[in-house]
Amino acid sequence: MQSDPQSSSLRTVVRSLVPPVVADVYRARRAARNPAEWRYVGPDWPANLEKEGPGWNERSVLDAYVRRWPAFVRAVDSPGPFRASPEARNSIQTELAHHNATMVFGYALACATRKRDSVSMLDWGGGIGHYLLIARALVPNLNIDYVCRDLPILADHGATLFPEVTFVADDQCLERQYDFILASASLHYSSDWRATIAKLAGAAAGTVLLTRLPTVQSVPSYVFCQRPPDYGTEYPGWCLNRSDLIAACAGVGLALLREFDLGFAPHIVGAPEQNTFAGFLFRASG
Repeated sequence: MQSDPQSSSLRTVVRSLVPPVVADVYRARRAARNPAEWRYVGPDWPANLEKEGPGWNERSVLDAYVRRWPAFVRAVDSPGPFRASPEARNSIQTELAHHNATMVFGYALACATRKRDSVSMLDWGGGIGHYLLIARALVPNLNIDYVCRDLPILADHGATLFPEVTFVADDQCLERQYDFILASASLHYSSDWRATIAKLAGAAAGTVLLTRLPTVQSVPSYVFCQRPPDYGTEYPGWCLNRSDLIAACAGVGLALLREFDLGFAPHIVGAPEQNTFAGFLFRASG
């Protein structure tokens, strides 16, 4: 759609009359009222960053899941594309990204269950269990020994949706081995992501899918802060250097099988390099 020439001319005149300092104050106030959803923090994880808010363990996060759950269930049960998510508001970009992430998960699940009719699965940071619903839709006859680890407010609700499986809010789930470990949109929220990879590798008896990770190629890993407009909270996360991530995994016995581009690249204001969301499928050597 073309802009109105008169409106454009009027804006030009106004900008020429308003002193720069006034314009700067206006832009600063507008940014304060509408802060960027993704913003750069720095090269290190600040010690006090998590003290500024509850992070993911917040009622508005669960409310968003609950609000979207019926539509998500209908979408999974339908023969249409896997575009819906219980986590985020839908847009053209996020719907495509969710579809790609689901297909990546389906591929990884197929690799983990080839010539098998049952699988043990750890969903690390699995929210309220939506990947279990997806797995059952993708492989209807598969017997899944499913364990989901997340924060208390999400794990407690997940247990009401799926009372037949296990939801935990601590690391006791790592005391056993799993055929398939999924960490989707969760690893980069760990302040010590290398230690988390080591813990997951210790519980892996088959394949590990680390996916929906913001990654960069040329600069070191850095920290960003995200504040989704439909959540009443914000939380820090890592944008991970791809080479460092793969090296850290190799160092704990995870061999890369396949890498995936999820087609999602949210703009991080002030970042030294913009990110691309990616997935990585590994096989545990142990």
